[in-house]
Amino acid sequence: MLKIKELYNNKSRVCGSSAVTMPLFRFSLKYALLSMLMLFVLVVIAAYVRDSFVRPTLGDVLVVIWLYYFFASVINLPARILAIATVSVAFMVELGQYFKIVQWLGLEPSSPLHIALGATFDWRDLVAYSVGGVLCVIMDKKPLVR
Repeated sequence: MLKIKELYNNKSRVCGSSAVTMPLFRFSLKYALLSMLMLFVLVVIAAYVRDSFVRPTLGDVLVVIWLYYFFASVINLPARILAIATVSVAFMVELGQYFKIVQWLGLEPSSPLHIALGATFDWRDLVAYSVGGVLCVIMDKKPLVR
């Protein structure tokens, strides 16, 4: 099993003769604000955009970025690890769509959980999630907000 300290090799600070490991959980106002901004954009897209690219494809890219910022607001991990975890969550949701998990759970089509989980599997969504994950790492290396 990977030790937490190993995850932070590049984020450890030397204090005297011993390295101090940064905490796994913390609150980041920067990432929380970015997460809220992304959520607002996603709600606007869901409510007002009816097309064949922005809502289904760009929306899937943006939802991964939103999840990344949400997770980054409370979890302190290197960008690549957090992006992989975020894309994995998105892939699991898409896998649930493939196996029709919302029908198994008996969720009403208008329920928030049914809307969040979706109902239609599309392999192109996996590509969009991957693009979103790559963008998360790139944006974290060259942040828009410092």
